[in-house]
Amino acid sequence: MDSEKEFFLKTSPTRLFFRAAVPGAIGMIASNIYFSVEMLMVGRFIGQTAFAGGNLAMPLLLIAYAVADMVAVGSSIGIALRLGEGRKEEADRIFTAAVISASLLSTIAAVALTAAGPMLFRLMGADDALIREAMAYLGVYTVFIPLTCLVFVFDNYLRICGRVRFSMVMNIVMALLCLVLEFIFLCIFDLGIGFAALGTSLGMSITCIICMMPFIRGRMALRFTRLRGVRDTLREIFVQGLPSFLNNTSGRITSIFMNSLLLHLGGDVAVSIYGVFMNIDGIIVPGMYGVFDSLQPAIGYNWGAKRRDRAGKIAFRCVIALAVMCAAFTFVLEIFPGWIFSLFLEADGAVVTLAIHAISIMGLTYLVRWISYSCQSFLSAVGKSREATVLSLCNALLFPMLMMFLLKGSGLEGLWYVMPSAAVLTSAVAVVIYFVQIRSRRQPCGALPAQEGA
Repeated sequence: MDSEKEFFLKTSPTRLFFRAAVPGAIGMIASNIYFSVEMLMVGRFIGQTAFAGGNLAMPLLLIAYAVADMVAVGSSIGIALRLGEGRKEEADRIFTAAVISASLLSTIAAVALTAAGPMLFRLMGADDALIREAMAYLGVYTVFIPLTCLVFVFDNYLRICGRVRFSMVMNIVMALLCLVLEFIFLCIFDLGIGFAALGTSLGMSITCIICMMPFIRGRMALRFTRLRGVRDTLREIFVQGLPSFLNNTSGRITSIFMNSLLLHLGGDVAVSIYGVFMNIDGIIVPGMYGVFDSLQPAIGYNWGAKRRDRAGKIAFRCVIALAVMCAAFTFVLEIFPGWIFSLFLEADGAVVTLAIHAISIMGLTYLVRWISYSCQSFLSAVGKSREATVLSLCNALLFPMLMMFLLKGSGLEGLWYVMPSAAVLTSAVAVVIYFVQIRSRRQPCGALPAQEGA
């Protein structure tokens, strides 16, 4: 316990950033990259129909995982604040309640979504072949989700306990396990999309068991404890985790509507192009969240310890990192869109030309996305859930749905502009919240003061 306090409260902000945020971002990318690699292998070794089917099913799967992520993020905020205030027993109670509720709720969500899957896919306009591929993919994940969902939960708790490098290593190990198993099933044995899901599920399950063991053995700052009076604890978890859940779930709902429009206007080809971009987005966004998530405990510790000026300095370094990351990703997507598309699918010249045009437009999203993500993450870290929830809804649901409604009349060309335009509007709202809620009230955390010495 003392070592965690020493790490979060006394390490200089710059050194803290490089020791926590950099490994955390790498770990978050590694922990999510297997979905993109999985789709890459599906597109390469099975074909476009399986690739499109997997991308239709992916939003439903990620909604189920978003439930566990909500619990992980919501509980992490409360745990970090309690540990910063020296209230360890309460932190242990939140930890125990979160692990149990994450597994139960994610399983219920996965079973419900899988049962509703065929009807939803048919309403989206999918034919029987697409539905078969999507359900084969979704069904396997549902079987394993009581365990695999806890990967996201324990990843957060490892970082809270100061084991950022161990978290990074386990995420890399998980990505490699998933990659190897999927390669064996798809490339060597030439099996279907269900075995792609099986390979990833097995890799996640093995990693989850390894990550759980130090907590079960009592070797971490957080320990399992007997539950009592958990109603208030669960309410706090859900309130604090709501922005993350709304962001993740709203984004999946948006993807469902987007896929439906794309199916009607451009068929499997349009869904596949959008799917390629979303798989790249699935690498970029976790890296952005990883920077702030890794330092969320440090921000929470300092906030709980009434050192808000220091919390602002830590956040400042995260904001700069996100801006640099987004600029780099925009550059790559603008310069190499055709090469990126060809990684996932082999297609004729007309399809590749359309993909280059579409990905180049959607890649502009990251020019401004760092603004809203930075603001939302910082607000969540210090317990300002209402403002963070507003940004989550704007970013993932309200503005994308609005732009879909306004631009669908322009056909496929209009749909490619949905994400960049929504990102601009959300960033504008984030700037307003910053000046109204932080600068105008002169809160110490919001000033983002000059850097401390490294």
